[in-house]
Amino acid sequence: MTRDELERAIDAAFADARMPRTEAELTSGGIDGPYVVKHFLGRSRADVETGRFMPSLHMEDFTYMTPEAVAYYLPVVLRFMLAKPSDDELWIFLSAFLRGITGTYADRSLTSLSVAQRTAIADCVDYLAEQWQNDEWRAKEAKKAAKLARRYRET
Repeated sequence: MTRDELERAIDAAFADARMPRTEAELTSGGIDGPYVVKHFLGRSRADVETGRFMPSLHMEDFTYMTPEAVAYYLPVVLRFMLAKPSDDELWIFLSAFLRGITGTYADRSLTSLSVAQRTAIADCVDYLAEQWQNDEWRAKEAKKAAKLARRYRET
């Protein structure tokens, strides 16, 4: 798939996700719930896409979002990653979040994604793996990405 095809597939898979309008729709609370509200409440996908997104700050917010909020905002982050596959900081935080789909304490916001949404994520991560496989420095990350994509296809 090309990057444009992937972006269209992501948009289609997450098309039904609705913007959180209240604090309760955005976050389930927790110690960082107030930061999620500060960073995301009232912000559309377009606002996030055109604003300043700091992976080390904003990706942590995803662990405190409701499943519906994750489904709304995750496509923006996937498009960021597709646009700049060399963004190591974003990949570190995005992949750490995405790995939460399995394990003893699997993240409900990831396990509740539809098959189409998980497939779109897997396709995106596979694309990144392909971009990195011939890069000596990123070859190890390419293998990790391919493994992560398989998790999303099998879950």
